[in-house]
Amino acid sequence: MVLVPLFRYCLLSAAEAQMPVERGLEVITVAGRDLPALHGCRTRDVLAWSCRPGCEPIPCQVDEVDPNGRYVLDTGDGGAHDEAPGVLDLTDVVLVQVADLGSDANPLPLGARYRLRVADPLLQTEGVVFLGCSDGSVPLPPPSARVQVDVGADSVQMRRLKVRFSGPLPNFLAIDGGPNVLDRLKVRAQARFLFGLVTIRRNESDLEGQVLGWRVGPLRAIRAQQQWVHLGWGIRTPTLHSYAFFYPDYLDVPVALRLRFRATHFFSDIRIRGYADFRDLRGWTLVLPDDPMGYAVDGRMTAAEAALNTLDPLWFALSGPNLTLVQYFGLSRSLQSVKRRFLYRDDAESALPPEAVPGEVPGVGYELTDWRAVGSGVHSLHVMSFALPREASPQRLIAFQQRPMALKPELTR
Repeated sequence: MVLVPLFRYCLLSAAEAQMPVERGLEVITVAGRDLPALHGCRTRDVLAWSCRPGCEPIPCQVDEVDPNGRYVLDTGDGGAHDEAPGVLDLTDVVLVQVADLGSDANPLPLGARYRLRVADPLLQTEGVVFLGCSDGSVPLPPPSARVQVDVGADSVQMRRLKVRFSGPLPNFLAIDGGPNVLDRLKVRAQARFLFGLVTIRRNESDLEGQVLGWRVGPLRAIRAQQQWVHLGWGIRTPTLHSYAFFYPDYLDVPVALRLRFRATHFFSDIRIRGYADFRDLRGWTLVLPDDPMGYAVDGRMTAAEAALNTLDPLWFALSGPNLTLVQYFGLSRSLQSVKRRFLYRDDAESALPPEAVPGEVPGVGYELTDWRAVGSGVHSLHVMSFALPREASPQRLIAFQQRPMALKPELTR
């Protein structure tokens, strides 16, 4: 992977150094176990301040998590039972955005109990956020939601993207208030059954699911759901429970799959394709890690583009006139034996139903084959999608993602 060179600052504060947009979009999570002096504070009373040098309240979010790692939802029932409902405890998490980091301060904000130092291992910078609990004398900041949810419409409005679901999968993506550019997220699977005598094919229309509920805060929204596929003959896949995390500028979907048997216990030659079918992104450019010049999206598949289907990039980007969409796709160690292959089609004439609009301009994603070495147990996939300004660097974004921020909470008194 070719990475854009990064400037290294000599322990500059976040306020003194220019915060790269690729790092600033991140929302960091502080574990409640690291904030014992705030335990018992009502979740709605947890405060955060940034000093630059004057200190002002910034958006802050508390998500309650039960001992089994399940999130407490605002609507619906995800099965979570927090041991201390409505107050911060050791299993909960506190969220702030990296772009809001400031500097150290003297005097401290009134009511601050923690100085959270946030160090960037790549830029050699350090930012500070102060955390505290309102006792009634500290005015709470006005609501400042950077993510908005319409539960009835099953849609999420992020800073520049709007995503809407139809059943288990999204079928709507609008950029900066524009029209829908997504036909659907295609999930195509096939396998052999009964000693290879029967071939089973399923697509996203066969995927069934249920929304369990939502958790909505100013910095992220959580959509909880479960999914399964009926394969026939009274057989269905294991129920897949997952959370989708929506942040102002990115979507994070870690998926855990529990298998009771080896992946090939009943089936062989398993082939799964998951990719986004875009309606018409002509004028955009496909960018890959080792090919920054890219490939023009024009609705006509070339031999050079067909050759991309032999690759296995960790990420890809679609760069448009005003925005770049970056997609990262990772597999757990237990799935490293699975063969992953890039999928790309730029063909306005092809018809691969079910789809609302013929053609894939483009269709882009991955194919997974060779599941023979995948045993029983828990396996995971990790999908992240980012919306970057046109001038931002996908390479730098991925470099930051691979080197997370280091968090150090310190008691102020």
